[in-house]
Amino acid sequence: MPKDKPKADTSWITDDLLDALAWAESTWNPNAVSKSGATGMYQFMPTFFKEGKPLGYGVPTGPFDATDPIVSRNMAKTYLEGMQKYYPTWDPTEVLMAYNWGPGMVNKYKSGDLDLEEYANKSDWNRQKLSEAMNYAPKVLRFLKEQPWMENLDEDPFSPSIR
Repeated sequence: MPKDKPKADTSWITDDLLDALAWAESTWNPNAVSKSGATGMYQFMPTFFKEGKPLGYGVPTGPFDATDPIVSRNMAKTYLEGMQKYYPTWDPTEVLMAYNWGPGMVNKYKSGDLDLEEYANKSDWNRQKLSEAMNYAPKVLRFLKEQPWMENLDEDPFSPSIR
């Protein structure tokens, strides 16, 4: 590794952050399915969890059960850590944005190669995705601070091994 390459800090990817991410993605519903087909607490697309297409960034390849809270949590954590290591100069908000919008889109945005107005005007879908992407990290971080899921828990709903 070159001497001047920054070392990635993944210490911000905590259990509490993963809880907030699951709340933002699915309100902790392991059976959630979005309009686009993303499934599970952490909302993985079928091309990854059904077909086993590589997510990259060190995430194991192959089909997996996106509705299994433990499996999907481990995949989400590995994906976030992998992106942070691959893009060590990105701050956590950029990594969270990439979780939602994709690292390729975040790269285009950061480099200035993406005209946001032109992108948004191409379709209602693009306008919606852009708005979601820009608001995603603040939403997750707000949930991290407020921990809204704690209000409705009588006890830990999942295996203690994932907390």
